[in-house]
Amino acid sequence: ILDRGPQRFTADRLLYNLKTKSGTFTNATGTAPPSYSFTGAVLERVDETHYRIIDGTFTACEQEDRPSWDLHLREALIEDEGYGRFKGVAFRIKRLPVLYFPYLLWPVKTERAAGFMMPGFGYSERRGFHLGARLFVPLGRSYDTTIYIDWFSEKYYGLGSEFRWAPTQGAYGELFAYTVRDPNDGVWQWKIDGKHRQDDVLGFNLMAEIHELSDNDFFQEFENDVHQNTRRYLYSQILATRSRGPATLNLRLDRRVTFLTGEDVTQHQLPEAEIRIRSNRIGRTALYWNLISSVNVFNVDRGGDLKGTYARADLFPEISYTLPGPTWLTVTPSVGGRVTWYSSRYTDDRKSFDETPISRVYALGRLDLVGPSFSRIFDLDNDKGTKVKHLVEPRLTYQYLSDPGDDMDLIPLFDEVDSTLITNRATLTLANRLYVKSRKNPSAREIASLDFFQTYSFSDPLSYGADGVTSQKSPYGVALRVVPVTGTAVDARASFDALTNKLRSTSLSASMFMPSYNVGMTWYDGYSVTTGEKTSSQAQVRFGLKKVDFPLSFDVHIAYDVEKSLLQQQRYGLGWKGSCWGVRAEYRDLKSATYPAKDYRLIISLKGIGELPAIKGSLGP
Repeated sequence: ILDRGPQRFTADRLLYNLKTKSGTFTNATGTAPPSYSFTGAVLERVDETHYRIIDGTFTACEQEDRPSWDLHLREALIEDEGYGRFKGVAFRIKRLPVLYFPYLLWPVKTERAAGFMMPGFGYSERRGFHLGARLFVPLGRSYDTTIYIDWFSEKYYGLGSEFRWAPTQGAYGELFAYTVRDPNDGVWQWKIDGKHRQDDVLGFNLMAEIHELSDNDFFQEFENDVHQNTRRYLYSQILATRSRGPATLNLRLDRRVTFLTGEDVTQHQLPEAEIRIRSNRIGRTALYWNLISSVNVFNVDRGGDLKGTYARADLFPEISYTLPGPTWLTVTPSVGGRVTWYSSRYTDDRKSFDETPISRVYALGRLDLVGPSFSRIFDLDNDKGTKVKHLVEPRLTYQYLSDPGDDMDLIPLFDEVDSTLITNRATLTLANRLYVKSRKNPSAREIASLDFFQTYSFSDPLSYGADGVTSQKSPYGVALRVVPVTGTAVDARASFDALTNKLRSTSLSASMFMPSYNVGMTWYDGYSVTTGEKTSSQAQVRFGLKKVDFPLSFDVHIAYDVEKSLLQQQRYGLGWKGSCWGVRAEYRDLKSATYPAKDYRLIISLKGIGELPAIKGSLGP
């Protein structure tokens, strides 16, 4: 046995020169930083920093007869805090050879080191077999990059780079750029994804993100993530935020591209300055005020002649007051107004912009009445001090928004600020609440609620039926929510038509989130309010298992159209985590009418190496 600092070497036989600190070990074992161990029929210590291994193994697993993974070496030269130069290398799992490398350069450092990562493999029905190379290059303590080179048997070629930075505490980001050559048309398709976060930039918190690509087909043709496949928009922005007291200042530049069946829609804010003041007391009075105000410059392209640049200024103050009264009755009126100016308007046919300015002014009011509230407390268990409180609380909310004029169809639409819905309606809700508390848990917790609600309009109808029949009443609904224990919830809802009193829709959802697993389901049914027949029925089920001290993880997500007897999508994930390795397999079957997909992905992670490039492939539409 030879100990040298944190390193230990053992051997059946040792010849060692104490002056040169070199020697030869027979049937030896040893360790190398940060967490590697090795064996060798012959281990030669060349000098203080170099070792030569003949007919040995190298692994990050604990020393054992059959490690989860290892590299079997014909010969290797290892340098402390340097590289291991391996010859005749077989990558083995439980001593079963999986890959062979004639030569391998392996970093043996506690710090990051440049080098090729494990290659990636895969198969796609369209692009064929795939072989990918990854080169990691540190660019200092705060920067590094990974270069990607991909080859596909169907003559597709891919190049990419991922650049990461963290120059100071509170500042970090990454930028990923990738391009693929499509042999069918000779075009290089590309995408760029990036983000940056930084605290305290001249007193502002800075957040930036960029998402750009050559065209929307990139999502469907080259992405393997279901969320990316189904995206219908791209959003990039630079946002700087600063708060002081009740006020928050937001400065924003952004760009949104929405992919439609016809022409794409592109919208820019160049830029936006917004100030928000949350509810704040006016002096020593019982009045409270809040404010939202913004100045914007927009550039939009909605296709055809509907494109241009214009400005908008908006001011939206509100004042509220809670009337004094008994605790079982709360009355809060609020009033406000909105003034918005635009440098341009739509033309009468709404197909282009007219540079004539236009303004919009409207007043709004709101009255919130809660109560009279009634409650009763029930003693369920005197020994444990368990008590349940039943609260019955009617709520009336009245909202009014004045008519801003006849030119509202000419207002350019960009976001929710521009939408104006003349409102003169009241919503009545009968709320029931159940609260429970005990000596062990003295804080009251809501365990159930049951609400009945409906809206009445004093102006335009809210329900429309056959033969032009209308009603000022909205569909009326009922909502039940039960939370028996923390992390578990059941939600049931139903909506009834105001004209026919028949069901419009029902929904049921249940979820359970626990430290080691989660379960969830939703069920939605839609009905014809004329015939009462069911028109749609959809269900989703999900389950996930992941326990800290348990090696197996599993998750599943299934979406099923009950009415059409169609399995819309199914996703499965299965993982296993060993002492020095992990593996995860994923399968997805998406029955999308536009972009159906059926594919798989296998991800292997090794201690001391990290996550290997995914082995992925397509099984057809």
